[in-house]
Amino acid sequence: MSRRGGELAAYIVELLGERHRVGVGPGGTVHIDGREVDAELAPTGAPDRHRLLLDGASHALAAGHEGGGGWRLALGGRDFLVEVLEERAARLGALAGGGGQKPRVASLSAPMPGLVVRIEVKEGDEVEEGEALLIVEAMKMENELRATAAARVARVPVRPGQAVEKGQLLVEFEEAQEA
Repeated sequence: MSRRGGELAAYIVELLGERHRVGVGPGGTVHIDGREVDAELAPTGAPDRHRLLLDGASHALAAGHEGGGGWRLALGGRDFLVEVLEERAARLGALAGGGGQKPRVASLSAPMPGLVVRIEVKEGDEVEEGEALLIVEAMKMENELRATAAARVARVPVRPGQAVEKGQLLVEFEEAQEA
């Protein structure tokens, strides 16, 4: 993130269909939508793995660049696709007609190692936010994993009875078709 002199470097971050203004100032101060937050991002030594300290709470964060301003984040067992643009570039994009894009839908990855018990969807299915996708057994408990947004299932690269590792792709999505 770049800073000019002592001023705030401003970014527009699109996450789950919402746009937020994020500013980073001198000394690493962070503002989200005008509110100062206590935030620090530290590498863990593993590729693309970080420790996010946010308002006193520590979180494991995996981040992978998807090209352009796109980033794939894994936080708290959920995957997110995030678009990050410098504020000036976001304004120019909006003026050029690129501001009305829908956010991409994140794929579902295993939140922990486990065993795929049951798959509720197949390629081509349209799913709604909150709809059950599959069941993964971990530590003798069945965990029902649900869609975080409306989408179309592009592929399901796992099968019932298959052991999966934390972070392994379970369901890949594409945007749901407009009605």
